Amino acid sequence: MKKQSAKKPQPVPAKTAGTKTAVKKKQPKKTTLQDKLHIVLVVALVIVVAAVSSLAVIYIRAVSRLPLPDAIVQPHDGTQPPEQPAPGGGIQEPGAPPPPDVRGVPEVPEPGSRGSLVFVIDDAGNNLRDLEPFLNFPGPITIAVLPGLPYSVEAARRVRSAGKELLLHQPMESIGGTDPGPGAVMAGMGSDEIRAIINRNLDELWPVAGMNNHEGSRITMDAQAMETILALSQERGILFLDSRTTAQTAAPQVASRLGITIGERDIFVDNSQDRESMLYFISRGLLVAEQNGWAIMIGHVWSPELAPLLKELYADLIGQGFSFSSVAEIIAQKR
Repeated sequence: MKKQSAKKPQPVPAKTAGTKTAVKKKQPKKTTLQDKLHIVLVVALVIVVAAVSSLAVIYIRAVSRLPLPDAIVQPHDGTQPPEQPAPGGGIQEPGAPPPPDVRGVPEVPEPGSRGSLVFVIDDAGNNLRDLEPFLNFPGPITIAVLPGLPYSVEAARRVRSAGKELLLHQPMESIGGTDPGPGAVMAGMGSDEIRAIINRNLDELWPVAGMNNHEGSRITMDAQAMETILALSQERGILFLDSRTTAQTAAPQVASRLGITIGERDIFVDNSQDRESMLYFISRGLLVAEQNGWAIMIGHVWSPELAPLLKELYADLIGQGFSFSSVAEIIAQKR
């Protein structure tokens, strides 16, 4: 038998330019009735949601303009939302004018909460012109009148008439040896002579709340002389203010031994009479008052800028929480 020869595969003819291959086109999917209904429902739902949202906004705006029903205005007991306070605190009554908005406004301290200030004005009696501005001071102030001067008696009378605290400004010898003026207590005087001089000066200006020393560094260092002076003050029922013209004063120790409470000067305001200097020393007095509860500051009637400065500072110091007081009130606090 003859073997059959394997047939050779016939070559595929190459594509020639311009020959198009037949491509079967994909037929578009037909939209069914169900699809159309689905689209219509979605569009309708979107329209409904938008309409409801607009109506809700309009409703909320309208309700917010309505007055709050009386039934809701009640104390908060935890079951109702708390009411909003009116500016400055508290619930505003219907129809009432709005209260002032005090939020952020610092509280005004109580007068005296930061300390009491005592201003003692020495050396009155030479004339009435220098005294008058201090008598017009709006708050408490203490005036110390020198004895034996042309206007001593009238100055004392005017001080009392103005309702100010009056002291005898008792002249005493100083270490420097300057003349302290008429009616002075001098070194070497015995107890009886000291008593006679001071009693005469007190009678000239009587009634007075007390006395303080004019100059007097030599006498206030003398424990024996101070014992006589303080004992006499106690007998006459008046106070004693130590002007502390020397750091070596014996007055506090003698007073403690006798069981007498005295006042003591803290600050001299007008060693220099310019405004800046006096402001500086007054500011130091304020610090003393804040630390100790009070400060006793001494100035002089002949300082031309002192009375206007004190009057200018008065309202501001009260607003800061300081109060103005008298020597008698401070001594009462110390007891």
